[in-house]
Amino acid sequence: MNNKNIILVGQFGSPVGLKGEIKINMMTSSFEVFKNLKNYYNFDGTVAWNFKNILFKNNKCVVQIEEYISREDVLQLKGQKIFSNKKFFPKTKDNEFYINDLTDCMVFLEDKSSIGKVLSVQNFGAGDLLEVKYNKKLILIPFDKTNILSVNINKKEIIANPISGILN
Repeated sequence: MNNKNIILVGQFGSPVGLKGEIKINMMTSSFEVFKNLKNYYNFDGTVAWNFKNILFKNNKCVVQIEEYISREDVLQLKGQKIFSNKKFFPKTKDNEFYINDLTDCMVFLEDKSSIGKVLSVQNFGAGDLLEVKYNKKLILIPFDKTNILSVNINKKEIIANPISGILN
């Protein structure tokens, strides 16, 4: 599998009951997106999980996996990450981006001078932050209209105007 097309969508949590159901800590934008993905894999695609039921109970995603019939069966999955192929995701709207599309983009100032490459996208609760290596240190640029002027995914370029103090 091409790693650029594989997206982290969740992580197995604790078993629920005795019949092989398990909680999923979703990492998608909504339950509906998670439920409609169709295919779920481990990190390298060597294991595929077929979910018989995907339910939303008490504000939690709970699944039942084919061939897993007991609490002991699903207990071994706890903590494992769940991935899916990008082709199963809905198309993004204007000015919406998937994190893996932003990763590896080059960030430039308006005068086209380079700031650096996006290493990852972080979110500590107040919004997305682009993690960029700049002058041998890591900086975080808020991914908002004030700091990001344009994004061209096809060219892998982001034009930024970081607020005062970020580049110092």
